[in-house]
Amino acid sequence: MGLPGTTDPSVYRGLRGVLDRQPEITAVQYEPDSIIKAWLRATIDPDRVRPPTGPEAPELRVEWRFHGDAVYYQIHYYDPNTGFNCGWHRDDDHPDLGPVHFQYENPTTGEHNHERVQFSKTVPTEILWEAGDRLFEEKLPTLVGED
Repeated sequence: MGLPGTTDPSVYRGLRGVLDRQPEITAVQYEPDSIIKAWLRATIDPDRVRPPTGPEAPELRVEWRFHGDAVYYQIHYYDPNTGFNCGWHRDDDHPDLGPVHFQYENPTTGEHNHERVQFSKTVPTEILWEAGDRLFEEKLPTLVGED
């Protein structure tokens, strides 16, 4: 990931709390460890997502950085079984799409896209709640679909 800026331990504690309450997620840990806390890794039960996947557990990686008045984040899902990945990024990678974009890649179908998005909230924990809802209720069922 490697976003610019610094982390805020209180923000990561709040983000971890959001992930701990997401029903599809079975475990959350700080990476590389609880001292450095560079990002969060959430392990997802492959039977709790739609469509189900497996046997390996998908992951959700969350990284949040502050650089002066700028906020950068990535909320990124990856399924090791299919290679499907998607996420919301607030970074400088796609200036033509504005400050926040959603991107996905589905190696099974060859589909991929980047699109401008926005969240209705600005607080990190509220953004993560909204992204989680969108991921599990909308994006995975639509972009991956049933076999």
